[in-house]
Amino acid sequence: MKSSRAKTLRVMLVVVVLGSSSIMNAQPAAGPLTVQGLDHVVITGARARAMGGTSIANIYDATALFANPAALSRLSALEIRVGGLFESSHRQQDQNWIPTKDLPTLSVLFEGLTGGIKTPDSAGRPVTNPWLNVQRQYDNLSPNWNTTSSKTRPLTFATALPLTVSDMKVTPAIGVAQVVDLNNYYQNNNSMAPYMGQERPFTQWSNSVDTIHIKWYQFVRSREGSVYGITPGLSVTFLSGLTIGGSVAVLSGSSDDLEQRVERGHLNVAVSNGKAKNFMLDTAYYYQSKTGTSTYSGTLFTLGLLYQQPMYSIGITVKPAMTLSRTWDRNVMSIDTTRKSFPVRVDSLRSRSYHESGKDDVKFPLAYALGFVLTPSERWTFAFDYEVRNLANVEWTSQSNGVAAHPWVNNSANWRLGAEYRVSDMLALRGGYHEDTQPFSPDGSAIVDKPASGEIYSLGAGLKVGNILVDLAYEYSILKYQDIYQSNVNYNTREQHQFMVEIAYRF
Repeated sequence: MKSSRAKTLRVMLVVVVLGSSSIMNAQPAAGPLTVQGLDHVVITGARARAMGGTSIANIYDATALFANPAALSRLSALEIRVGGLFESSHRQQDQNWIPTKDLPTLSVLFEGLTGGIKTPDSAGRPVTNPWLNVQRQYDNLSPNWNTTSSKTRPLTFATALPLTVSDMKVTPAIGVAQVVDLNNYYQNNNSMAPYMGQERPFTQWSNSVDTIHIKWYQFVRSREGSVYGITPGLSVTFLSGLTIGGSVAVLSGSSDDLEQRVERGHLNVAVSNGKAKNFMLDTAYYYQSKTGTSTYSGTLFTLGLLYQQPMYSIGITVKPAMTLSRTWDRNVMSIDTTRKSFPVRVDSLRSRSYHESGKDDVKFPLAYALGFVLTPSERWTFAFDYEVRNLANVEWTSQSNGVAAHPWVNNSANWRLGAEYRVSDMLALRGGYHEDTQPFSPDGSAIVDKPASGEIYSLGAGLKVGNILVDLAYEYSILKYQDIYQSNVNYNTREQHQFMVEIAYRF
């Protein structure tokens, strides 16, 4: 028994090496670009964004059309509102590798540090056995990376006109707003197939082979784009303080998609009796890029209710199940070759290109939200939202196989908090906070299917000069999570700064 335990420990120490790309949900680093970004529904309204995203019972302008159309009843005059957004994003990954007992220099290779190690010799003579040489990378990539990007885009246009019909207040509205922010980015400079650090233990050690072959490559996945909705809506006040409303958003949008794989080397690990003995890195010449576009379409209904009293308000919204269709079209280009002496000219390699297209359907389940607003005085307003979207129940169906899959794990509810202080009739100051729960679970999470979670802090102000209203909002979001393997830990960080401006005129 003691010998068996020692053998198991040795195998686990050797397994502290790599990871597997065969399981899409378990390793987002090497997963194909499919539904990434489609979960990121945008909260509309600069005032609501400044107050932590509280929008269910806390909107007093034409942007209520997109969040809770029942709140359109609060308008007393025709309003026209336009808004835009500036965003700056910073993403990075830092990798920490763990030295192994049997192959201590393997982690040094993945950290890009073998260039400073001298080649061992024997009595002053060079080592001719390639298995005994120091294994060095063939490129200048390091395990850590960071990237920064910025963009400006239109965010909102909305107009609403309150009317009286048969002694009832009716407020029709129409607008266009961003509904889904599709931007998504991931990179891993030490992707591998198979990734042995993910399997516990790695079963291939017990196979009747003397060498394990591992493909070592850089993987990049990127999507940039938005889905907008053309949205008509209506609110009707039946009783004093009680309003119902509805809206329908006709969704359309597009994104630029990229998947890129650059081979870094072919790793050979010599094994014997369930134990790694040595390793050697061969050159590899392979590059593949998949570039193209995706277009999106769908219809989103929103039903809302608002009950308003002098010191508090309660709002409820329900979004029935909907399907967002994605039609994609891309060109695939790869460069490959048989083994050649190093160096080799890129233009002498064999290239291949072809075209791919297809269609996916993403079915979102019913979602609902509850909002509460407390107004204890003329100067103070406090708001709270509670939203349930059930992303773990989302079904993704590819036209190629017709099989429904559940790509996400998040079934958690989101809550949001906000406050406003009216300094005067001309100026209001705002702030808030809300969770930023992700649809995926980090690799190696101690609690299976527990989603990664970030935080969003917000500030803003409202200015009123005559009939002109200006709403400003700033959001700072931070997301940090760790992918944990037996071989290494990847520390992932995403920081975003968003500035929003809305200008309105009330006649």
